[in-house]
Amino acid sequence: MRYAVLALSALLIGACATSPKVDQEQLKTLPTGEHQALASIPKSALGPQELAPGECGLFLWSKTDVTKFIFFSKAISGTALISRADGPETLTQTNAGGEIFGQFNTSMAYSGSTGVQVALKMLPGDNLEGGQRVESGLITTTDIKGWQTKLPILGVQACKPE
Repeated sequence: MRYAVLALSALLIGACATSPKVDQEQLKTLPTGEHQALASIPKSALGPQELAPGECGLFLWSKTDVTKFIFFSKAISGTALISRADGPETLTQTNAGGEIFGQFNTSMAYSGSTGVQVALKMLPGDNLEGGQRVESGLITTTDIKGWQTKLPILGVQACKPE
């Protein structure tokens, strides 16, 4: 069972799809705020992520487009990777709270080098062998101008066996 879950996780992690590109001429006609909000919406998925034996990771997908793997963090690393409109961005964890969820918290905050602030809230789901589902959650990104984008998510926190 453990290997079936890991195989399924590896398959899902490797899944990568892109969405249609936003027409640059259309962007010029949008009010500035709408254009800013579009910068937080991922156009494509993150690539596959590797865990070493004994490591745990948090893998999150867009709930509105489950082909988009949009957030990854290794436990105890203090960093995360998020997919944004202009590509992946590395985040630094700034806060953690809520309940303990494996080696993660159900509420975490991050900051990016572009000034983006990311708040992550998750609701744990069913236990899996070697991990646990993320039943639902929300990623809220706030850009340097204060525009917020809310992305509903689902996923899994899982550990690679030693």
